[in-house]
Amino acid sequence: MGSVLVLLGRLENKEKSMSWGVNASGKIGDVVEDLAKQFAMPLAEPPAGLSDEGERETVKLVSDVIEQCLGTFAPDRLVTVSANGHMGYNDWDKRDGAYQQVSLSIGIMGS
Repeated sequence: MGSVLVLLGRLENKEKSMSWGVNASGKIGDVVEDLAKQFAMPLAEPPAGLSDEGERETVKLVSDVIEQCLGTFAPDRLVTVSANGHMGYNDWDKRDGAYQQVSLSIGIMGS
């Protein structure tokens, strides 16, 4: 079905970023259920989830977009979904030089 969401902390000099990722494949209902479990991890309250509110909001919006898109598919359609992203700062301590990168893919299987 899907992979376990992984949150990674990275420290390079003073640059630090938080990363997240989800993926699932199968019938729409199974994919929606699997992704909901995976998205629960970064959206959990800190310290379990993401610590930056801006990134938490991005993850919530990505989750909402995926849910909306999958809601337009026939229930027996086989799909694959992958989303990931990260946010960081050039200087984490000062919260200076913020950036985010997000990727999202929704595809039909077997076409």
